[in-house]
Amino acid sequence: MPRASLAAIPPGAVDLTGDAVRRRRALQRAMMGVLERAGYEESSPPTFEYEEVFRRAGGADVAERLIRFVDLDGRILALRYDFTSSIARVAATTFADAARPLRFCYSGPVYRNEPERGGRARETLQVGAELLGQGDLSADVEIVRLALALAEAAGPTEFQLNLGHAGVLAGGLAALDEQLRADVRRWIDRKDRGSLARALDGARGGAGAEVQALLELPFVIGRRDAIERALRSAPAAARGGLEHLLALDAALDPAERAHLVYDLGEVRGLDYYTGIHFELFVAGAGRAAGAGGRYDDLMGRFGRPMPAVGLALDVDVLAELGA
Repeated sequence: MPRASLAAIPPGAVDLTGDAVRRRRALQRAMMGVLERAGYEESSPPTFEYEEVFRRAGGADVAERLIRFVDLDGRILALRYDFTSSIARVAATTFADAARPLRFCYSGPVYRNEPERGGRARETLQVGAELLGQGDLSADVEIVRLALALAEAAGPTEFQLNLGHAGVLAGGLAALDEQLRADVRRWIDRKDRGSLARALDGARGGAGAEVQALLELPFVIGRRDAIERALRSAPAAARGGLEHLLALDAALDPAERAHLVYDLGEVRGLDYYTGIHFELFVAGAGRAAGAGGRYDDLMGRFGRPMPAVGLALDVDVLAELGA
């Protein structure tokens, strides 16, 4: 075989050696230490599952990004798309009768089928945690604190958690028909006020305050005072989410709040998250270093309804900062 062919690896795959490997191992040890000291039990689900596990958790959007293969008995398997799906399966079966809440943590690679033109990795090293069976404010505070503690353990001093709540925009989006809802989410995601206003122009005449609020709430970004101002004029459907963010803010100490920015315009993941949701950004990184939130509908898809909240950090992003 020609040397050039031997050197080629598939798009989205990376060879790691030397310091690059040592940095990732050091970060894994440091962050898993944080999670184990917080009372999270390490879980190590298989690298591949029946594809149904990931389809059940993530739906059609996830199905098209699975890396599948057929075993010798004709069954369709898929490489681990995420840890959350596998841990939901384990919690619904092996731990079905265990006392709640359940706390699991994990570390390892996940695999996603990405188009070559996007230049995105198909294998990503993650560290994360899931808190299952507890749906109150204290569980959300615990996961936000864990996200901050994991970021600190990874080394960078300049990092920011962008935090929102799925309930703030849910009422307005639910009042729109399916096609208009997709357009509105796209303009909100792009922070395009003009296109958003034109898209909603036909709906506002007969629409309620929830739809009209879509012109203002998605552009609220800031600290606690920004949420307080938004609450004064928010429609009833958005108030619960805003009040929850204020309660969470009050439960944190000043050092923790210094890393928080509230962003009510994050619409990616709204089909999955049911409460708080966040992304972690680190100075010097070109993309988010982690994400998480509340997903109370997931365990019901595995036959064991219970509230759930969790997070996952991208170890590769954090390791590249130290290169």
